[in-house]
Amino acid sequence: MLNPFNYTKYIKLFIEILAVVGIAAIIFFAVNFIKGGTYINTNSQAVVLKLQELNRYETVEFTIEKIIDAGSTGNIFSQILFGDKLLLIANGKVIAGFDFSKLKSDSVQINGTSVTLNLPPPEILFTTLNEEQTRVYDRTTGILTKGDKDLESKAREAAQNSIQKAACEENILDEAAKNGRSQLTALLKALGFTTVIINIPHASC
Repeated sequence: MLNPFNYTKYIKLFIEILAVVGIAAIIFFAVNFIKGGTYINTNSQAVVLKLQELNRYETVEFTIEKIIDAGSTGNIFSQILFGDKLLLIANGKVIAGFDFSKLKSDSVQINGTSVTLNLPPPEILFTTLNEEQTRVYDRTTGILTKGDKDLESKAREAAQNSIQKAACEENILDEAAKNGRSQLTALLKALGFTTVIINIPHASC
């Protein structure tokens, strides 16, 4: 049986060993914390890949209605005999945004929690007619003709072009750039960046 004196001595020795190990651990972690390590930034390519996954990034949609007057030309007598006219009420939408497939690895620069994103110019992504709300309102033909079978399709094509032109005149690309900057700033801040700079070239239709 250990006498009480030896038992106390062993406890003191054990405590002293724990104290030495604890002090050594504190010194080790403190030195490594102060010294730091090597930093390699690979986030730039990752951010580009994430954005490219969005593909065609739609940032604004305009809905426009136009009335298209289409028909044959000629004097009043040719119109009575062979004329063909129609009124088309066209409703369509124009969507603009960014083609992120054009982004490259150097389109993104990251410095710590700051990021600079250089976007391609905004563009019209597509224009389409709403078939349910696009209709022929009125059509008249001459007494000796059944009319031009392609007249309505020509009017629809003209309507689509006219709707896109109207969207351009309403500065749809400027709106696309403004919305894109706002949305992407929020997205990048959600990824942890505190300073976000987005450069967007001016574009025109």
